[in-house]
Amino acid sequence: MKLTNRLGLPRSIENAVRNDRYSKGDAHISVTSLIGPARKRALEIKHADEITEDVAERIWALMGQIAHGILERADDQAWCEERLFIERHGWRISGSFDRYVLEEDGRLQDYKLTSTYAIKDGAKPEWEAQENIYALMLREHGYTVSRLDIVAILRDWQKAKSKHTQDYPQVPALIMPVETWTPDRTEAYIRERLIAHGTAQHVLPECSADERWERPSVYALRKIGNRRANKLFDDRDTAAVALEEAGRGYEIEERPAEQKRCADYCAALPFCTQGQQLVKATQDFRLAQHWSVSGPRASAA
Repeated sequence: MKLTNRLGLPRSIENAVRNDRYSKGDAHISVTSLIGPARKRALEIKHADEITEDVAERIWALMGQIAHGILERADDQAWCEERLFIERHGWRISGSFDRYVLEEDGRLQDYKLTSTYAIKDGAKPEWEAQENIYALMLREHGYTVSRLDIVAILRDWQKAKSKHTQDYPQVPALIMPVETWTPDRTEAYIRERLIAHGTAQHVLPECSADERWERPSVYALRKIGNRRANKLFDDRDTAAVALEEAGRGYEIEERPAEQKRCADYCAALPFCTQGQQLVKATQDFRLAQHWSVSGPRASAA
């Protein structure tokens, strides 16, 4: 991967990003890559020498490393940032968990520096899978694991929103317990993911909606002239009823599906026809909507 610094950020930031010491170790694949999209990994391997990423785009990853380093240094109770290895179906898999406390009957925790939107439905499925694979690794090395947690640190949390929005997190950090899988379920998941990653080296699969971090299309009820929605609806008919009840001065805006990983977090996008088509479809929809809405208003003025 080629690293650029188009904004001329300080050399200290550039060096910190460039000197990322993360390594999967002597393994074919890491747990983080295993739970990720097979298409994305295959394209990143194929185009490793062509992929370009800017220092500014790596800031949140850098902040995550800083947070992990400080938390590891401050922990006087747990076993932290240890890399373990297991062999499965001809693959050597490595994983580095964040925090394991044997004295608490084997409590395994993973830190996530994340957004409030990311946890609106609880812990992400891939976080749950990641924790359960780490638990399997620990058990295989002779340790007991009885509880799995995600420790979410919300980087965009706002106190004002916590006071006025009912379903908004009330604190900027929280512990989210995740389900502990049976060993058979964990083994089946690992096998499924290894097959997907192995196949992707020969035939590229499509990324699923979950893998693309898709935000489905919605219909927004809003005051005319406002950008912020009063309420969001999943279907047009329900939105139309709400518009009728709201009366004059309101409108319905259709907001297209967004592929958040493709658009903002996938370094392989320049080489991914699927991602490019989906991102372009969203852009084209917004452009067409802009003209259909602003055109008549401009002429009426």
